[in-house]
Amino acid sequence: MLMTRSNPTGLAVDLDVLKLALRIGADADDDRLTQLIRAETARYEAFTGRVLLPTGFRLSLAGWSFPACLPVLPVRTVSSVTYLDPDHAEQTLSASAWYAVEAAPLWSVDLDTQASLPALSDRPWPVRIDFDAGHDDPEASGAGDVPALAQRADDQDAIIHMVGVTYDQGAPLDFDAMRKVFGSRRVIG
Repeated sequence: MLMTRSNPTGLAVDLDVLKLALRIGADADDDRLTQLIRAETARYEAFTGRVLLPTGFRLSLAGWSFPACLPVLPVRTVSSVTYLDPDHAEQTLSASAWYAVEAAPLWSVDLDTQASLPALSDRPWPVRIDFDAGHDDPEASGAGDVPALAQRADDQDAIIHMVGVTYDQGAPLDFDAMRKVFGSRRVIG
C-alpha cells in the first residue's frame, strides 16, 4: 500500500508560464489557475506513474516480500525500512540488511541474503519502506543539477494542455482522452 508522507509546496508548472502559454493576461483567475495546476498535476502523476515534484512516500508491505517494487518515478532516495515487531513496536531494519536497486523501469528495495529477518507483528502492513521521489521543483535552487531529476518539458506541456482544456471547457480530460494524448508517457500499465 502506497501512502504520501509529504505534499509538495511548489507548482509543477509556473503560473506565469501557464498564463503565457494559455494567453491569459489578467490576474483575476490566478487562484483558480493555481488550483487547476495542482489538480491536473495530481491526475497526470496518477496516469503516468511519475511524480513531478519532490514528495515523501511510504510503501507498506504485508510481510518480508522482497524485492519490493517502488511504484513511482523518479526515486530520489530510500531512507529507511521499518517494521512492527511482535509487540507492535516500530523497529528500524539495519541499513546493512537492505539495499535499493535502480533498474528500468522501476526501482526496488531488496534484502541482503545474509540478513536475518526479525519476526513481525500480526497487524496489517507491518513492513514499511520510506522513500522520496519526484522531479526537481523548477523554482528550487539547484533544480536540474541532476539530469534524471530535472523537470521534463513534455510533462510541463501536458499539464499546460490539461489545465487549458479544464479552464476553457469546464471539465477535465477524461481517461480515454488522456490515454490518446499521453499514452506513451506512462511508466506503468
